[in-house]
Amino acid sequence: MGPHRRLTLLRHGQARPAVDGEDRVRTLTKRGVRQAEAMGRRLHAQGWVPDLVVASPAARTGATAEIVARACGLGAHSVRRADALYGADPRTIWRVVAGTAPEVRHLLICGHNPGLSELASRFGPRPESRHLSTGALASAIWDRGGWDEIDPGDAVRCDCEEPQDDPAGRGSRLQD
Repeated sequence: MGPHRRLTLLRHGQARPAVDGEDRVRTLTKRGVRQAEAMGRRLHAQGWVPDLVVASPAARTGATAEIVARACGLGAHSVRRADALYGADPRTIWRVVAGTAPEVRHLLICGHNPGLSELASRFGPRPESRHLSTGALASAIWDRGGWDEIDPGDAVRCDCEEPQDDPAGRGSRLQD
């Protein structure tokens, strides 16, 4: 049995509303920046520093991923973009996960709802509804298998974290 795998799904921080339908260029609000900074510090403090961060190409996910990576002490080389993650459903997100290099032990995906919450809800032998508000994450571990061998239901544990500035877990009411 090899070392475990950890997959962290992080929803981008709160973002400004779209202007003229330009969703991909939406930027983080000040609150969204604080959410990303807080989650990056929390990941680092808990020893959940990812080996690789993969973000959707949207401005808000890229900014969130870069802030989190910096807070974890990672360089820019640890952050990549995957076009497939923009507005992705759980199956598409999982395809990105399954294609991850074997040397990556902790993968962080920064993306969008509803896909992230739907995938997080499938983690573990007894799946449960998990809603990721803006800036929130779900982090699951598997005790065996490579990225291309594991399934969401095989996760042995899933921890969810809300951003510190939103203790009630309300998250953003803005569109994703």
